[in-house]
Amino acid sequence: MSSAFAGTDLLTVMPDVSAYGYPPDPGLTLDSGVPDMAGTGVPDMTGIGTPDLTALSDPVGEAVGQLADQAQDMIVPALIGLADLSGALLVTRLALRGTQALAAFNNKVAAEQEALSRRQMALETGSECWRRAAEAAAGINARITVLGLEPSGPGDPPPPAPVQPVGVPLDLLWKRLAETERALRRVEAQRAARATARLPFDHARDPEHADWYDRLRERRRQSLIRYAEGGPAPEPEATTPEHTESTGLTEDDVLREGAALLAGLPLAFTSAGRDLIDDCLAEARRAVGRRPTAVRRYLDEAALIAHKESERALLADRARQDAALRLGALQAAAPEGVDTLPDASEAVEVLQRALRTGVAPSGAAERTVRQALVSRSAALQRAYLVAALRRATEQWGEGSVQGRMDADHWDFAPAAWGGEYWLRVRLTSTGQARVFTMRRPLTPEEERDPATAARDAERCAESSGYVGELGRLTEAEGVRAEFAWSTGQVRTGEPAPGLARSGRKPSARRRPAPPKYRDKDH
Repeated sequence: MSSAFAGTDLLTVMPDVSAYGYPPDPGLTLDSGVPDMAGTGVPDMTGIGTPDLTALSDPVGEAVGQLADQAQDMIVPALIGLADLSGALLVTRLALRGTQALAAFNNKVAAEQEALSRRQMALETGSECWRRAAEAAAGINARITVLGLEPSGPGDPPPPAPVQPVGVPLDLLWKRLAETERALRRVEAQRAARATARLPFDHARDPEHADWYDRLRERRRQSLIRYAEGGPAPEPEATTPEHTESTGLTEDDVLREGAALLAGLPLAFTSAGRDLIDDCLAEARRAVGRRPTAVRRYLDEAALIAHKESERALLADRARQDAALRLGALQAAAPEGVDTLPDASEAVEVLQRALRTGVAPSGAAERTVRQALVSRSAALQRAYLVAALRRATEQWGEGSVQGRMDADHWDFAPAAWGGEYWLRVRLTSTGQARVFTMRRPLTPEEERDPATAARDAERCAESSGYVGELGRLTEAEGVRAEFAWSTGQVRTGEPAPGLARSGRKPSARRRPAPPKYRDKDH
């Protein structure tokens, strides 16, 4: 039997691989799905305004333009969009990496585009750029899901729509990511500012110190404005108080330490410890003139409460975002042409509970989730390998014919072979690629004809050349497959539908033109 076999190794996920081998529909609308906040008539309750997205001085906007210019030079997938199978595999692989990987993407879009604006980041290969875009979209969508868990308050702009990376040209996808990131930051900042507006105080109770309280909040307000405009998220300052002694502290000292404390509260800070912080800072100001020795104690207590509540809020927020990311991967519909994916209902239930409670799964529950993700990733990777191998065979020769037997088998008939012989490619259950030289059944007289044996030997020798090319072509599809060829007799059988007999006599095969390799560096 004349055949070849090779183990397969997925090197990289190319962006335009679908189970049926055709690209996504390029018919797109330019509507990004991001709500336009201008002219809505919604009052700004806390002073967090809407940045001008068209301003030339906007570093994110400038970077988007530069990234779009560079994306124009990329390969065809940049123009036709991410395929459903490639996109599903990328997101599932990200979900397997979990919380730590997701944290790296929370500010990824703005950070990368700021670097681009300084010309400090060069685009990698096309597949790597698509991976970054798909993962950034998954991270943003997880944040949108978590944001939607809480009801909107007065003055809150509506959360943006999730970003759909499949079928969107690369330059438009990056623009949508940047627009959605900006809209998402505005909502996050507005909600955090609304909470801070109650931190502290009720002016009516202490009208003489209304200006002092306003200045106490101002630093927090400015930090949220910077975040809404593309700056870093608020975080505690790694500084020590100027005065650690328990006496001699003034209202200005309380103002300075209190303002720094409030400014560093995380975006996810909840109201659980807010009243206690209010009381501590208020008592610290009052104690300046009444009990100077108690000022430091109140300030330290406020800092301790802020630290504990911030840590709790960050852990809960991270657990929810991680659950949202993994839910997105497990609940996504199977790509078109892919067999039914493994059941993940038990894992989905675990993750939905984590999304509600903010408590990450552990022990058996976490193992259930991870196993579901591993199973889904394996199924998608197998489907990708089949599609990538089939696409590679489509480049074997001009005028050749392809036919699909089933999900794991397909046939290829070189034009020069006249339809009497063909090659059958199969992916085994263990992920091994096999290639066989096939021939239609012959009559006993034809089988005994010496010319038949000569043609069999000739086709087997030519098959070796095709298989050698296949190894190189699969690498252009992101798959390493180093075939080992063994010469023997051809197999007999019926070809896949679509491989009609050409009607002309078999002839010696002409060497095919050199395959058109996909340039992975553009």
